[in-house]
Amino acid sequence: MDEKTKKKHVEKRGTRKKKDSVSVSTRPAATKKKAKKKPKLTEVKGTKPSQPKPTFEQVRLRAYFISEQRRNAGIEGDEHGDWLRAERELREELLTEKISIER
Repeated sequence: MDEKTKKKHVEKRGTRKKKDSVSVSTRPAATKKKAKKKPKLTEVKGTKPSQPKPTFEQVRLRAYFISEQRRNAGIEGDEHGDWLRAERELREELLTEKISIER
């Protein structure tokens, strides 16, 4: 490399390190996309944060009995559906208990 080229590289490197310079965006401000906020874990669609939640053990036990009833009746289904049904039933029961206590 000759001296002129070395000098240009050093000058370029020096200008990049300066923090006083203002960076210029390649896209206009109107077309920039804003980052979407991630929803909080408590903000589940269709539920309220103050809604009572059943424990894991309660849901597990209820899902087991639902699956036993389903198998004995000869109805087809899966564990996932049993689990969701157990959660739904327990939430409804806890909600009705909460409402009756508040009255």
